[in-house]
Amino acid sequence: MRGIDVKRLVPVFIAAVLVLAACQSAAENLTEKIVEQSAGVDNVDINTDTGELSIETDEGSFKIGGTEIPDGFPVPLPDGGQVESVFDSGENKLVSLTYPAEQYDELVAFFDEWSTAQGGEWDKGKTTYDQGGGETVRTATWVGDKVAMTITDCGDSICVTAATGSGA
Repeated sequence: MRGIDVKRLVPVFIAAVLVLAACQSAAENLTEKIVEQSAGVDNVDINTDTGELSIETDEGSFKIGGTEIPDGFPVPLPDGGQVESVFDSGENKLVSLTYPAEQYDELVAFFDEWSTAQGGEWDKGKTTYDQGGGETVRTATWVGDKVAMTITDCGDSICVTAATGSGA
C-alpha cells in the first residue's frame, strides 16, 4: 500500500475541525457526506464524543484525534501523562502527551533506558536553549529504526511525542 497523500486531504481536515468545534449531529452528518464525495475518500466518521476523525481512502485509512493510545503501540509511555492527540494510519502512529513539568529528568532517564534496552542504533540528542530572562527550554530526542521520541519543555508541562512507522 502506498502512503496516504496528506496534502490532498487538507480540505478534509478543515471541514472536520469545523464540525468538531460545532459538535452538532446534523452538521456532523452533512460534513461526513461532503467529505466522502472528495476524490479518493471512501468513508468518513466524525465522533464528537471522543474527538476522533476516521477517514478511509482508496490508499488506506487513518485516524486523528481521540485520547486512546493505539493498540499495539510499541513505545512504552510512562504513567502520569495526559494524551493530547493521536494519529494512526495503521503502519504509522504518533501519540502526543503532556506530563507535569517536574518529570522532565525522570522522562529522559526512562527513554534513555528504554532505547538502550532495544539495542540497535539510536541518534540521541539533548539541547538546552536559553530564552533570556532566566527561562530555558530543554529538549531530548531519540531516533531509532522506525521509532522516534521527543521530550520538550512546554511552559507549565512537558510535551512528549512518540512516533512509529516508516515516517518516524
